[in-house]
Amino acid sequence: MLIIAVAYLAYHLPGADSPTAQEEMPFHPELSAGGMNDAMNALANLPEDFETLVPMGNTFMDQGSFAVAAEIYKRALAINDVPDVRVDYGACLNAMGLPLRAIQEFQHARSSDPNHAIACFNLGIVYFSQQQQDSARTYFNKYLELDPTGQAAEATREYLKEIGS
Repeated sequence: MLIIAVAYLAYHLPGADSPTAQEEMPFHPELSAGGMNDAMNALANLPEDFETLVPMGNTFMDQGSFAVAAEIYKRALAINDVPDVRVDYGACLNAMGLPLRAIQEFQHARSSDPNHAIACFNLGIVYFSQQQQDSARTYFNKYLELDPTGQAAEATREYLKEIGS
């Protein structure tokens, strides 16, 4: 989940050479590439267990279907409020053009886990995209404090250079 959020927010490059969630989970006919109608049908028939919902959300997020993934994550969070899933939900909201809602979700994840490094990184990304450099700097530095060699450390240092820190 965290890899997906970081991959989208920091390295959103079409055709990246990373395995997709579908390669990691069994095939679900409702997840086949059939467009928005199939996605809406999948939402109408979602399973009700957290362990199935989260990988489905990951798959839709990997496919760039952020609204569908957000709805799936929202349903999973109603069952079990896990900070990692909340961060993925926030990443979807940001990708949908809802940065203020994304910030709320990342902050909610941090209230549950103050040391959630990826939530800090994603807060930095959103604030950076909103041209709020002081806030972006704060959260990028917090990320590096929490996970100095983490998967987003290099990107974080690049953002900090761009901000002028």
